[in-house]
Amino acid sequence: KKSMRKSNFQVGEINGLFSSDDLIFEAKNLEGKVYREYENRITKKIQHKDQSYFLKFHGPVGWKEIIKNLILLKLPVVGAKQEYLALSRMHQLGINGPKVKSYYSKGFNPSNKSSFLITEELKDTISLEDFFLLGKHKGLSFVQRNNLLNSVANITRKLHQNGINHRDLYLYHYHVDIHTDFNEINLFLIDLHRAQIRSKVPERWLVKDIGGLYHSAIQFGLTERDCYRFLMIYFNCSLRDLFSKHHNFLEKARSRAFSMYMKPLMAEIDIGSEEVLSNQSLYKRVINKDFRWIGLRNKVSEDLLKLIQDEEALLSQGVVIKDEEGHLVVKINFSGRSLFIKKYRIKNLFHMIRKFFTKTRARNSWEALHWFNSVGIRTMQPVLIYEELGLSGALNSVLVTEEIEGKRLDYEIQEKEEFIKTASSIYNFFKRMKWIGFHHGDAKSSNFYISRERLVVFDLDSSKRHSRGSLVKKIAKDKKRILRSLEGSTEITEALKLRFKGK
Repeated sequence: KKSMRKSNFQVGEINGLFSSDDLIFEAKNLEGKVYREYENRITKKIQHKDQSYFLKFHGPVGWKEIIKNLILLKLPVVGAKQEYLALSRMHQLGINGPKVKSYYSKGFNPSNKSSFLITEELKDTISLEDFFLLGKHKGLSFVQRNNLLNSVANITRKLHQNGINHRDLYLYHYHVDIHTDFNEINLFLIDLHRAQIRSKVPERWLVKDIGGLYHSAIQFGLTERDCYRFLMIYFNCSLRDLFSKHHNFLEKARSRAFSMYMKPLMAEIDIGSEEVLSNQSLYKRVINKDFRWIGLRNKVSEDLLKLIQDEEALLSQGVVIKDEEGHLVVKINFSGRSLFIKKYRIKNLFHMIRKFFTKTRARNSWEALHWFNSVGIRTMQPVLIYEELGLSGALNSVLVTEEIEGKRLDYEIQEKEEFIKTASSIYNFFKRMKWIGFHHGDAKSSNFYISRERLVVFDLDSSKRHSRGSLVKKIAKDKKRILRSLEGSTEITEALKLRFKGK
């Protein structure tokens, strides 16, 4: 009994669940449905006296794991205590979460400690991630959507204001009562096993939490306005104050969100990676001593690979769009599809040596195309990237994309007088570019299409992601470039200047 009191075991909460004093052994071996299992941790749902509970068991982690985490500047999770303390603190603050029924810890050595936490099951709730994945948000009115956003912002604000940062703050850790009418929303926050509690949360941990939350919401069409509304509630400030007082925080959280969002895809499409792609991947990657390539599994064939390696065949079978010393652009009909094949040539020895230190232009474009498509900027669809290899690294490179029907921007505006709509589309493109941290690099009117009344961007071989400091200057150059290329259309340039001035 004495050891129980020292270990904070709330023995009266679940009477009859344990039959001996060896609580660690019994907890570890309780029968239940396993939800998660790691080397030293297990989460399972158990039944007792017709009630459902969740048990989180933490076994010894060992010094090796602790030291590894410390070297990586990560705080190791060595038991259930942090979640127990965080849930208890949340209860005091009036934030809904799983109700703690029992907590027990055994041992003083952090590498050899065992502990467990038992909480009541959250009944009749669904995670916000599942709520969006199932499309349930589509039936909400604008007011109800705002109520949901405000509820998440208020809980997050209260959590951070009181010294708690979650460290895994994603939509699937927010649960909503399935019976709520979204006029008065009942939200719950779960999985706080990595939470930290201080008198004040450092900014970097606030950025990680908000960036993680935003990252988990990007796929569901979260807009910039939604983000601003959330942060205005979170900081309890006006839009003006958000931009003037919290601009740096906004930029850091936004950059983290998009980096997290794109990281899995960028790893999958990395032409230089030697990691084997799964059979479920949309892509296929081949690397040998002479060349490497990666492309869409269902669109790349041996015939296409032979074609892009044969420049004479490209010139004879395709329509040459551009043939210069540095690159060749050919439009070609292949297997019932209209493709653009862009070959970037090595011009001289200096050019070859420089490529040792930089990515090929085809790779720049390949990565930018995937970034843009993923965040709602329309581009030509990437099919394949191919690079020849030499002693200095990648040499000649080839990018294959599918054609998008439409007209070049400079031709379109000569035929139609929708200057306001076109100016708005261009302005929104630059706004989105800044939002994800990219610049175009050659933003002239001939590098934009109008397809089905929407703006499409291409020629992204100079497009790159930048730090906040250099990004502003790069985008400013892009804006000057587009204005110069549209000088012949006074109406659209004046409309653009007005929008750029207002930012």
